[in-house]
Amino acid sequence: MKGGSLSSHQRARLQAYLEHRPCQGPETVHIDIINACNLNCVTCWNYAPGLVAPKPTAWKAQRMDAAVFARVLAEVADASTERIILSGGGEPFVHPRIHDFITAVKARSLALTVISNGTLCDFNQLAELRVDQMLINMSSASAATYVAYHPNQQEETFHQLTKGISSVRGRIAINLVQVINTLNAHEIVAMIDLASRLGTRASFKVGDTPPGTESLALDTAQRHKLTDEVIPLAIQRAKALGVKNNLLAFADQLGQHLGRSEPPACFAGYLYSRVYVDGRVFFCCEHIEVGHVNEASFGEIWASPPYDAVRQRMHRGQSYPGCARCGKHDMNFTAACQLAKLQGEWVAP
Repeated sequence: MKGGSLSSHQRARLQAYLEHRPCQGPETVHIDIINACNLNCVTCWNYAPGLVAPKPTAWKAQRMDAAVFARVLAEVADASTERIILSGGGEPFVHPRIHDFITAVKARSLALTVISNGTLCDFNQLAELRVDQMLINMSSASAATYVAYHPNQQEETFHQLTKGISSVRGRIAINLVQVINTLNAHEIVAMIDLASRLGTRASFKVGDTPPGTESLALDTAQRHKLTDEVIPLAIQRAKALGVKNNLLAFADQLGQHLGRSEPPACFAGYLYSRVYVDGRVFFCCEHIEVGHVNEASFGEIWASPPYDAVRQRMHRGQSYPGCARCGKHDMNFTAACQLAKLQGEWVAP
């Protein structure tokens, strides 16, 4: 994205990052509404079949109360947030009030992204509710690989899902999320083709391998092949087909594991915040706790000393263990590129 296309709010937040103090609330607030899920993705931290330490039943039963959601939504809107993400430790469409939550977000004229596996969605209803964007976890380009990645599903699920996605082409911005590991790395170029057929964006990320799933991790040789051969081919294919993608960010993420690049700077304290299903507020996807919505308003938490302490720690380059598998890598990579372009504008004669 060119610096000139940034909104005034985006420019202000990047300037705030340089000054090490937020001037307004986060651009995006991510709200987890439920932990239950209907799938068992093979590398999921919460539901993978081979997990060494499966989540307890009480954790899986957690879901956000409608009154808490309404209060949090009002508070984040008051903090100048522009986009809400709805998701969960599981599948948000398991929540019985999900459509009410969507309606409430759109009633405040906020942009809305829903992260989902898509299997429980009525896509046409979501288009009517004016959902702006959906991130659909595909992790495949074929029915066979879809079943390998989601072992409690049948191949028909893949076909139903792609049909549903195609039905809202041009009405909802769909981003096919491709979590890459040994099961599906051979399909990266085919994933671009799938996105072209369905009229979606393609988004790639290196798959986590929580304890019990390590055999699915990409090895060094596979990472080299992806960065040196496969990704360049996929970039060419995406350009030829006009498919929007994050392949440069994906290559950068792989490059970090190969020692070719450094992680991008962390912008989470200026662009993003996460409210967990139980009301805790997290700095990012790493579950770094900075407050609780039952103890203070979101705006108060955002401006609080504990929140700022994490911001300043990240500015000093003192990362957390989970930063090595950063869940907001794309956001940080994009923001770093935008900031570099803006700084070029600011110093230009």
